[in-house]
Amino acid sequence: MRLVIFIWKTILYLPRNFYFKNRALSKIVLPLLRQRHRVAKKNIELCFANENKNTISEILKNSELSLTQAIFDTGIAWFWDDDKINKIVKHKIHNIEILNQNSLGNLIIFKHSLHLELDARILGMHSEIYGVGRKNNSNYLEQVIKKGRLRGLKDTASNKEVKKFIKWLKNGKSVLYAIDQDYGKKQSLIRKFFGADVYVISVTDKIQAITKCNIIFMNSFYDEDNMLHISLELVKPKGKKIVSSSEIHSIIEDSIRANPGEYLWHHRRFKSVLGKSFYK
Repeated sequence: MRLVIFIWKTILYLPRNFYFKNRALSKIVLPLLRQRHRVAKKNIELCFANENKNTISEILKNSELSLTQAIFDTGIAWFWDDDKINKIVKHKIHNIEILNQNSLGNLIIFKHSLHLELDARILGMHSEIYGVGRKNNSNYLEQVIKKGRLRGLKDTASNKEVKKFIKWLKNGKSVLYAIDQDYGKKQSLIRKFFGADVYVISVTDKIQAITKCNIIFMNSFYDEDNMLHISLELVKPKGKKIVSSSEIHSIIEDSIRANPGEYLWHHRRFKSVLGKSFYK
C-alpha cells in the first residue's frame, strides 16, 4: 500500500491537461477497475431505462473518463498544498456567503460526485468546514485519508460518531455530509431514485430536529473549460419545520441529471432493494 501511495503521489506531477478527460488513459485504467465499471453500467442502465442506447452509452463513457480523472483529483485533494491547488485547479465557489448568514449550524448535503474529495478540499480552503464520512477498513489507508482530508477540513467524524457532529452543528459549525448511498435498511425509508426504489436514510430529519440547523445543498460540476464550479444553496422546508430526506434526495437527483457522467455510479446503490445478485 505504501508503494501505491508513492506511485500515486508521483503521477500527480503529470500536467493536468494530460489526464483531464483523456480517453486513451481511461482505456488503460478501466481494466484495473472492471468490477466498479460493471456496477456503474448496471446502475446507469436502470436509472436511465427510458433513454435510448446512445444516451446511456454516452453517460457511461463520461463516467469512465470521470472515474480515471478521480484518481488524480482525489490525490490533488489529499496531497497538494493550497497554493498549488489555487494555481493549477481552476475553480469557482458560488454563494459561499450563506454559510455565515446566521449563528445556526449548517448541514451541507452533497452528492457523491467522482471529484467529491476535491470539492470538499476547495470548499475547506475558503471557509471553516467539518466533515462526516465512513471509516476505511484498512487502518493505514484510513490514516492517509484522514490526513488528506484534514488539509482542508477543521476536523472529521465517522458516521457512527453522531454526538460529535451534532455538537458541531449546535455550536454553529458547517458540516459536510453525503447521504446518497445505500446504508442498509436500518433507519431508512424506501423512496424513489430515478424512478426505482431505494433505501434512503432519514437521519437528516432527526439532526434538524435536534440542532435546528440549516440545510444547505452543495452542487459541483466541471464546465466545458475544465473549471470546477461549487455552488451552495439554502434549502427551505416546504410548509414544515424541517427539510425532509425525500426533498433532499429530489434535489440530489436533479443535480445528478444535469451532469450524470460525474456521479459515483460505482456504488451498489440498489443492493438492499434488488439484492447483491443484481450486480453480478
